[in-house]
Amino acid sequence: MLSRATFVGLFGATVASSLVFMPPAFAQDSASPKVVQASHVKNLQQVMVTAQKKSESEQDVPISMTVVEAADLLNSGASRLDDYYAKVPGLSVYDRGSGRTTLVIRGISAGEQLNPTVGVMIDDAPFGSSTTDYSIADLDPFDIDHIEVLRGPQGTLYGASSMGGLIKFSMIDPDTQAFSGRVQSDLSSTEHGTVGYAARAAVNLPLVKDKLAVRVSAFKRHDPGFVDDPGQGKHNVNDGDASGGRISALWNVTDSLKVRASVMAQNSSVDGGARIDVGQNSYTPVDGPYDHRRLPGTDSADVKTRIYTLQVEDRFGGADFHSISSYNQYTLVGPQDVTGTFGGVANLIYGVPDLGIRIDNNNRTGKFTQEFRLSSPDDGRSLSWLGGVFFTNEHTSGYQALVAVDRTTGADAGFGSMYEDIYPSTYREKAAFGNIDYKFTDAFDIQLGGRFSSIEQGFANNYDGPLNGGPSSDSEDASNKVWTYSFSPRYHLNANVMMYGRVSTGYRAGGANALLMDDRGSFPGQYKSDSLTSYEWGLKGDFADHTLTLDTALFYIDWTDIQLSETSQGTGNSYYVNAGSAKSEGAEASLSWRPLRGLTIAGNASYTRAVLTESTPDGTYGRSGDRLPYSPLWSGNLSADYTFPLGGSLDGNLGAGVTYVGDREGGFTASAQAQRFLLRPYTTAELHAGVQSMDWNVSLYVKNLTDARGYLSATAQNATTGVSSYGLLLIQPRTVGISATYSF
Repeated sequence: MLSRATFVGLFGATVASSLVFMPPAFAQDSASPKVVQASHVKNLQQVMVTAQKKSESEQDVPISMTVVEAADLLNSGASRLDDYYAKVPGLSVYDRGSGRTTLVIRGISAGEQLNPTVGVMIDDAPFGSSTTDYSIADLDPFDIDHIEVLRGPQGTLYGASSMGGLIKFSMIDPDTQAFSGRVQSDLSSTEHGTVGYAARAAVNLPLVKDKLAVRVSAFKRHDPGFVDDPGQGKHNVNDGDASGGRISALWNVTDSLKVRASVMAQNSSVDGGARIDVGQNSYTPVDGPYDHRRLPGTDSADVKTRIYTLQVEDRFGGADFHSISSYNQYTLVGPQDVTGTFGGVANLIYGVPDLGIRIDNNNRTGKFTQEFRLSSPDDGRSLSWLGGVFFTNEHTSGYQALVAVDRTTGADAGFGSMYEDIYPSTYREKAAFGNIDYKFTDAFDIQLGGRFSSIEQGFANNYDGPLNGGPSSDSEDASNKVWTYSFSPRYHLNANVMMYGRVSTGYRAGGANALLMDDRGSFPGQYKSDSLTSYEWGLKGDFADHTLTLDTALFYIDWTDIQLSETSQGTGNSYYVNAGSAKSEGAEASLSWRPLRGLTIAGNASYTRAVLTESTPDGTYGRSGDRLPYSPLWSGNLSADYTFPLGGSLDGNLGAGVTYVGDREGGFTASAQAQRFLLRPYTTAELHAGVQSMDWNVSLYVKNLTDARGYLSATAQNATTGVSSYGLLLIQPRTVGISATYSF
């Protein structure tokens, strides 16, 4: 276990040793790793990323990161975040159902948090709200080139909500050279459930060769269900549908001036969640191992995503210019069954026993962003720089209502809303940021970055209903100014191996509390931003004639003024405060090895110890030393893939993998009588085999080979006390499928 002092000492020693033991400058012809394209050669390919807002080799980026290739996801039937998150070191998913998903990197999560700690970028533009964790992009991978997962705070280049890390979806660009297209279909069968299918198509049209091209893609997908509801007499209630498309255009106006524009739309819906009901702090099913009971008309989610992006790049005055304009919309309708929490209160108010309680959740966020930046040409000069300004304007409209319903039919009981809250909010941020990189020699350089952000927020709440004591309203404004920085010395041991250090900071915005009338005056009307500082040391390199790639990192994170969810013991209302502190420390390693032509062995492992360093206030029962929610101490993945010639233009492919996710603690409890739910570890395995040529690919796959029952999250049916049965989110059971792709 590393203390902060020990880690900072190691970091300083690394920087000092880098300065003392700098070797002579490298010869020009060995300054960059070899790029290899052929499928049967022994060398590993160079992976290009844009983590630092410029195109460069992943091995040169002084950030711990993982790149996920979208083509690999499609060939293995992985179409959703839940299908591949466990293969990324340090990444966890906390799915609360009804479309509400929280991303966690390196354990930076307090459980029932309101504001996100992981940023999301699509086409180099921020996506989703800065003040709610509902708006998580779960894009179908068909028009994605690759996904970059950046671990640790990225506040300097990416601003708010990236204090834990960042996920970047890099989309496929149109090609102005030649006409091309691709069609793909997928058919699968899930144990204990139904059949799933998908159809996808894309076409690239070069309207003016070398000048103008348009790419059009579309998909439709049905995700199989595997959870039954015996109370409603329904089977496979968690099956879902998704569909969407994207139109993108590239115009090379001149040799230096390029314009990119894209429009993307995706709709998804699910009839019910994948939670199964178990007893309090046990794995004993209330009904069956694939059953839950919910009120009719609840536990569903309808999500609509719209993304509009315009990018302009040019070169003038010896500098590269980039402009990224975007507007995105995210809409969620997700009613929930909250009878376990509010059923007793409804009985007291209405005097009618056995009422069911539904909460209607409707949220919509519209987000406009604009970024301008200038950067020096990437021409090997000693001093390079990047600077820019950023602006965002978000409008979120939210609606919640508690409604008494008939337990059997789900029909409105006719009492009106027991509680209603309409809560519009605004979020505006202006920021200026910059990075400089100075090369002392070809072997050693230092990057220094900074960002100043000015934030203005507005909140309003319009309440009604007997639980609130009648109609009322309030509004608040908040402002905040935040400075973040990063410092990264980078030292190349040779042309192929790089060691780096990184100190960086991050933050997320504050917000307002929606308080019942009885709570007002007792608790704060708003909470402020929280922040953290991260210390990281890493080593990246290619070894053994580029047949082996190794990425490793050690990290230590200080987190202060944490946004924590509290519960009023009088009314059961949840609110947020800034309280307590925490740390996260650990290590990550990724390995890719090609010992012979066509064979790749890859593995990763992550150790993350994320704990409170200060007890939380009464109302959320966490004590110093307690682990932060939903972060496994250990996780890892090991896979092997072998591609071999079959004769002519055909190749065969065989592969297998195993993934381990360690135990995780559930959220902090809301009462002294409740214990935190311990989610047990699970291991899954997968197999795939296929045949491919230059034009087509057919792949057979098996996911969750042993039909393991792993659980992603645990939610108490009584959210106020936590003394109740729990709903456990179940991973997809064994699924067998076939995927076929034809390119032209």
